[in-house]
Amino acid sequence: MKTQRHSKSLQCSIAIAVCASFAGLTAMAQGTIVPYPSTGMVIPNADAQVVTADGGDVVATYYNGIMGGDHDILYLNGTEVFDNKVNTVGNTVDLGTFTAGAILDFTMSDLTTGHTWAMGSGTGNSDGYVHAYVVDSFPSSGNTYVAWEDETWGDKYADFNYNDLTFTFSNVAPAPVPEPTTLALAGLSGLGMLLFRRRK
Repeated sequence: MKTQRHSKSLQCSIAIAVCASFAGLTAMAQGTIVPYPSTGMVIPNADAQVVTADGGDVVATYYNGIMGGDHDILYLNGTEVFDNKVNTVGNTVDLGTFTAGAILDFTMSDLTTGHTWAMGSGTGNSDGYVHAYVVDSFPSSGNTYVAWEDETWGDKYADFNYNDLTFTFSNVAPAPVPEPTTLALAGLSGLGMLLFRRRK
């Protein structure tokens, strides 16, 4: 009887250890991927990325926004998707289905400062800096993670930690910044985008 108790106790201890190890690995993955690991440093233009559709239905999920900070809004092809003064964690928007390979033209506007930032290289932004941090696979869902820096270098609250407005997207993948002609064609393909269907 005693032996059986020890066996069950041992099995329970092993199970706890395995769960703890798994939790530790998950936390470690989240720590190295999200948040941005190089706080205070601007992402180099050579490392900038955009996101492209894989042909499936793209759903955006609101991950985090700083409610007490600037008023930030995410747009896709000029249409509002999320507003950090309105939306909360977990809100979703069905963006529709896009042709595989189509570049999703996300921008983020900071209504407090008047800045609007594009994804990709800093050459597309007025200050020359990269404002979107893109991660291929978010630990908890496997979706693509995009986080924005809303201030420009020299602004009072600029910290370049890329956490002012953050989202995950299904059925997209990061891609290097395309040549200008490719980007123009991708913008045209966005005209066929389906209407957004909001979900709470």
